[in-house]
Parts: sequence; C-alpha cells; structure tokens
Amino acid sequence: MTRLGGHGLGHVFHRARSDFFEVMGAWTDSTGSGDAGAAAVVELADPTGERAGRWLNAVGRPMRLARLLATVVPDGDVVAATVTRGTGALAQDVLSGWGLGSATTWDRMVTEVAPPVPEDAAPAVEVLDLDRHADEIADLLAEANPHARLGVHDPRARRARWYGMRDPSAGSGRRSSTGAGRRAGSLVAVGSATPVPAGTVHLGSIGTLPAFRGRGYAGVLTARMTADGVAERGLVTLGLYDDNVPARRVYERLGFVVAHEVETWRSG
Repeated sequence: MTRLGGHGLGHVFHRARSDFFEVMGAWTDSTGSGDAGAAAVVELADPTGERAGRWLNAVGRPMRLARLLATVVPDGDVVAATVTRGTGALAQDVLSGWGLGSATTWDRMVTEVAPPVPEDAAPAVEVLDLDRHADEIADLLAEANPHARLGVHDPRARRARWYGMRDPSAGSGRRSSTGAGRRAGSLVAVGSATPVPAGTVHLGSIGTLPAFRGRGYAGVLTARMTADGVAERGLVTLGLYDDNVPARRVYERLGFVVAHEVETWRSG
C-alpha cells in the first residue's frame, strides 16, 4: 500500500476521520517521519452539534499508544475511543477513568486497485439522486443496516455519492416476487462513497435487504463504488466488524486488505 505512508498524526486514518469531525486536540510520541510505530491520538467533535461529547481516534503500536493515552487530557466528556487492537487491555485504567467499559472490534480495510465491474450485472448499479431517493434509502438502511454511520439525513450525506440496485422483478408496478409489500423496481441494495480531502474515498452505509442476500448484489455494488473511488482518488477505505465473515469475503475478493485492526471503547 504505497499511499498508506505517513505515521503518527499523518496517518491516513487520522486524516480521513478529521474530514468528518472537527479536531479539538492532538497528541503524539513521534520521533520523526521515519517512526513507523509512532502513537498518535486525535480528539474529535461533531461539527453539526447533533452528537455531544468527544471521540478519540488513535493509531500506533499498543504499548506506545497506552502510554500516550495516559497523558491525554480531553476537553470534554469522552463518549468513544477507537484505538489499535490490543491497546485496551494495556490502558484499562485510563479508559475506565473516561467511563468507557465496553468494546467492539473491527477492521479498517483499504485498496488501491480497481476491481473489475461486471458489465452484464442484473440488476445494474445506478447512482442515486439523494433529493429524490432519500426516504427510500433510509427505509432500506433501517432494515438492512440499521447501524450505518452515515444516514441520508446526516448533513454530511450530501458529500457522498449514493449507489443502488433495484428489484429485478419484471413488470413495472408489479409486486416484487420477494419481500412483502415491495414493488418491482424498488431499491434492494445501497451504499455510499464519500470523497474526503485526505485524498481517499470512504465506503459506508452498505446494505442489502435480507430477502435479496446471497445473490452477489453486495459484491457488484461494492465493485462499482470501489472502481469509481480508485479512479477518482487512488485509494478507497472502508470499515467492518471483525466477525462479519460474509462481508469480509466480498471485500477481500475485490482486493481490499486489512490496514488497521482496531477496537472502539464506549460507555456502558
């Protein structure tokens, strides 16, 4: 991964996260540009004001990161801290002092290679108009991916391109052959691709309705978003929970590799 160069505060995942949030503070133990194991912590706040508190985003080797976290003094209540996996066990006192006690583990994946996009895919992938399709996208995500970080009513949603695939059941206006109450031609899979000033495109809010899973839709949709993102910025990123085996298989088949194993600590 040639463009994952940059350590400490220059790490690509710091730069990408900083594009979605306002940076309130930063700490690092870096000894210079060649310090590949440098630890760095960035304190973030939601610029929209919709979510209170502070988020900490951290990279670096666990031992160094645990030591650095002990020096961090956030300017507000910490609601979550995302750190390199393995750091939490070394920084329990610090995390518990911020009221953080439960963790989820996930992976940040990246690719610089555009995957082939099936030309004869049915249904075809289309770029959606958020003004026209926001409610339809929201309804689908509520069922297919209710924990999606970027929702269509988030102010940042307009920075993203939204992609979708529709029910291929024949006949305009007919009821779908799968999914009660759905009409043929309604959305069955969606995803978003957000260009960020860090020089990457981040994929997210990917979901396929349960009744339409197992047909390869997620692979085709993600291939199109990834190919477009690589053509535009050269580097595409996404995140997934580490136990999401089906999604991991799709992403690895498309050329994504794990670049950062992390754990996110929250209150509770």
